[in-house]
Amino acid sequence: MVAVRRALEMQQKAEKRARKFRKQARLLEQAQKDRNDWEDIAEYRKQQWAKAIRERDHKQDQMSQLAREKETVQERLVQITRERDTALCVSENRRRAWEMYRIQSLEWENYL
Repeated sequence: MVAVRRALEMQQKAEKRARKFRKQARLLEQAQKDRNDWEDIAEYRKQQWAKAIRERDHKQDQMSQLAREKETVQERLVQITRERDTALCVSENRRRAWEMYRIQSLEWENYL
């Protein structure tokens, strides 16, 4: 009888230990799942960060290109402005020359 009781106690202890180990196994499994979830989240955030950096670099390149184009356009505008000013001076000189010619021709007519 004592042997049966002892066997029963040992069986109960074994079942209790088994429940404890199953619980620990479930907790470990949950912890591993949580760790995997966090690793997935970290990888996703890393990919987002890398994408943001690539986009930033692309935008900086575009800004640099636009700055170069702006400088080119400004230089061209200065050149066109100078050409216009030169053309206005030439036009004004022609007008004055024409006026002087008219005055001289009137004077010449009056002289004759």
